Amino acid sequence: MTLSSGIAGDPPGLRKAANKPDPTTAIRRPRADPRVWLYAVPVVLVFTFVFIGPLIYTAWTALHETTYYNIGEFSGLNSFIKLFSDPELPTQIGTTLVFSLGALVIALPAGLISAIVLNDLHRFKRTVRGLFLLPWLMSQATAGVIWLWFLNPNYGPASYITKSLGFGPTDVFSSPTSALIGVTLITAWWSYPQAMLLFLGALQTIPGELRESLKMDGGGMWRGFVSITLPFLRNTIVSVIVVLLMLYVQMVTIILVTTRGGPLGATETLSMRVYNQTFLDFDLSGASATAILLFAVNTVLTLVAIRFRRKEAL
Repeated sequence: MTLSSGIAGDPPGLRKAANKPDPTTAIRRPRADPRVWLYAVPVVLVFTFVFIGPLIYTAWTALHETTYYNIGEFSGLNSFIKLFSDPELPTQIGTTLVFSLGALVIALPAGLISAIVLNDLHRFKRTVRGLFLLPWLMSQATAGVIWLWFLNPNYGPASYITKSLGFGPTDVFSSPTSALIGVTLITAWWSYPQAMLLFLGALQTIPGELRESLKMDGGGMWRGFVSITLPFLRNTIVSVIVVLLMLYVQMVTIILVTTRGGPLGATETLSMRVYNQTFLDFDLSGASATAILLFAVNTVLTLVAIRFRRKEAL
């Protein structure tokens, strides 16, 4: 009995010794290559000078009194108090939301439909893609000037067309409602190719076997869109929404070229408020406080997208 128990198991001391890792055979972790810093340092420096530095300077400016572009004495949160007590701020926030969401509602489906058309197109694909990308190839200033000329009530082609049809000249930018609608449409027209490119890249990653299986099962175009395309584009749609909203919230040039925030402040978004405070009112402290508010809005949008992505990954 004693002999069999000795054969069946090793002594406790031997078992403990066997469980200890042999230092001669232990796997050594590779040391970090110091040359990695040669790649990291330039990125950190660029990020610091392009993002961190201006952000700190903007916050510092918002906490001080300013005379034209000269920073004076420390004023604490006075700029933020003036910002949130301004009776025009709710209207400007509402204008920003209407403008941003309105352009998004137009540009998002336009970009998705254009991407689907390009993805399924086999002939003249490069030509059609060039035509779809044409608005985005222009600068915002160029796009604004073109539409300002096209919609001019005196000599614009749009006025010539409407006069020929008996409706009178087009005067889009003269009334508050039509001016906001016009600026929103111009912005959506200029920006939808960006959404199209992102959607097109995602569509090209969908396996072709899924579409072939759907055809064999008798599924139509709508069924393929709902069952295959949308599930694969879910994360891309969220990314496009965030990218476009961040673009629209900070949009200045198109509004500046076409309406300058008018008429009667109907197209004065928060970004236009920053421009007007900086270059017209010379209120650098107030403009910095508004810029901090814009930065907070963009940060919230980014965090929402990251949170959604993590939920989808889980």
